[in-house]
Amino acid sequence: MSAAYMDAASGVEKFIEQCNSIGAKYNAHLGFINLCSPCYVKQSTWQYQKAIKPQSGALGKLSSEVVLRFIQKLYDKFTDVSVVGGVEFVDAVLYHASGAIILAEVKSAPLLTYPFLFALPESSLQGPHRNVVITGSQLRESEAGLFLHEPGKIIPLGRVVDPLWPFKPLVDFIVDPAHADFMEECLQFWERARDAYAKKNRQDRIYYLTNACGQPPALARKRDAWPVTESISDGKTSAGMDRTDDIKKGIYQSLKIGTRVKELAEMKTAIVSNLPAYRHGADYVAPFAGMLWGDESDLQDIAGVRALPREKMRRAFDYLITLDAPVLRELEV
Repeated sequence: MSAAYMDAASGVEKFIEQCNSIGAKYNAHLGFINLCSPCYVKQSTWQYQKAIKPQSGALGKLSSEVVLRFIQKLYDKFTDVSVVGGVEFVDAVLYHASGAIILAEVKSAPLLTYPFLFALPESSLQGPHRNVVITGSQLRESEAGLFLHEPGKIIPLGRVVDPLWPFKPLVDFIVDPAHADFMEECLQFWERARDAYAKKNRQDRIYYLTNACGQPPALARKRDAWPVTESISDGKTSAGMDRTDDIKKGIYQSLKIGTRVKELAEMKTAIVSNLPAYRHGADYVAPFAGMLWGDESDLQDIAGVRALPREKMRRAFDYLITLDAPVLRELEV
């Protein structure tokens, strides 16, 4: 996703700043949160650096496509996954081996975004954490790397101008068996970040590298001149489907889809995400997990009572299909 963010970003040159904390061969940093990660993890300083963000429309489409590809790869019982998007009333259609057809709303966002590093010519540098002065052609000829929020954990990405940059060099590195131990350590770091995010554990330094971590502690303002009104990452970047607006929209959209297909038993509804609502699930998701709804036109006299038969009722959402802690009911994946 970090590679996709970079690929979808524009005006990259305006957001790159010189950073003397990186070491190795890189001298500049660009991130997707407002905190310089190399300065934070290597020097323990809260260095503000304005994040670069692709357009919001591009973010949703990119994250949807990525998470659906993972679900198709990891969950064998899905025989096909079709991305719809556009102006249709569903984001995706998942075909299950049981014959169920699942119409899905996708709400997803990454837990961590990894910053990019660059080896820029000395002539472009203006001083520590000042914007570099570089042309597009100079940047394209520069060497780049992906910083995995840990000292020494850098994936070299070659020159920006290289074919299929940054995806091909990133994938080539990850799938190389020689880097298996490296990637396992990165996975353990991600799992620790997930736990810190879910519990809002500000005692774990990793917490402030996760999306939606909010503002840094008071020390950042007092010692390191952190701008008073700025956060590292706000609630709009909550991981998975944890943004409250996304939960509300997701449940509403699932209900709306259900009204379109309420007579078709094989048609199911789902909200799809990379991660569940760790922080807001209890308040915003759980109350709807057992909810059933029906249409007034289906009311019948049952034992002297006007009631809805169970077969005429649907769930608010049949499934929450996520890569961690999904709600699947009878569904086998």
